[in-house]
Amino acid sequence: MASTTIAAVMAAADNRALVRKVQRAVAFMAPLTVDLPDTLTSGTGQLEELPTGWLPIGLVTPDGYTFGSDVEKEDIDALGYATPVRSDITKVTKTIQFTALETGRKHLQELIYGVDLSAVTQSSTTGEVVFDEQSLPTGGEYRLLVIAADGPADKEWLLGRGYPVVKLASVGEEQWARDGAKQTQITLDVFTDDELGTPVRHYLGGTGAKAESTSLGYTQA
Repeated sequence: MASTTIAAVMAAADNRALVRKVQRAVAFMAPLTVDLPDTLTSGTGQLEELPTGWLPIGLVTPDGYTFGSDVEKEDIDALGYATPVRSDITKVTKTIQFTALETGRKHLQELIYGVDLSAVTQSSTTGEVVFDEQSLPTGGEYRLLVIAADGPADKEWLLGRGYPVVKLASVGEEQWARDGAKQTQITLDVFTDDELGTPVRHYLGGTGAKAESTSLGYTQA
């Protein structure tokens, strides 16, 4: 076997172009009657417009979106062994958390308060909206799509996560104060869709992914 140097091995193994960060992100929610997109990009690697029915979450705090995954497993121990001889994953609880700033949107208020506001109207005279919160919310189920971008247009990476079924898990405390914007922290539970058979669909594309197709390692279709 020929000799080499660690610098040469690193140069061949590492690729700075695959180190990505989220510079911009946008999220949408939709009723279960709206399908998750099969793809996010066109043949040129550019982002395609979403179909009708997706409603924007709007501005969120700089913390962005946190995707949690709590894994529970069962270990089997054996006599004479200090470590388990077998380990099986028994449960994976997925969550999504973000802090919304545009909480006045009707679909966000329906999510936060667990109420149906389809029959609530806004006064054309005063512009006022009035609705009553229920003592026990009846949270509905929705689809969620989060799209992030990184890099310039000619080498833009598009990262996406599509959730077929999400439901409100908790709402953080809301503070009305002089300092800072009115905001609401929202945590969503993730469920597996019966038809798709998956809790989350991952998207990785853009002109950057197209340019780095060899480094990504996927077979070209």
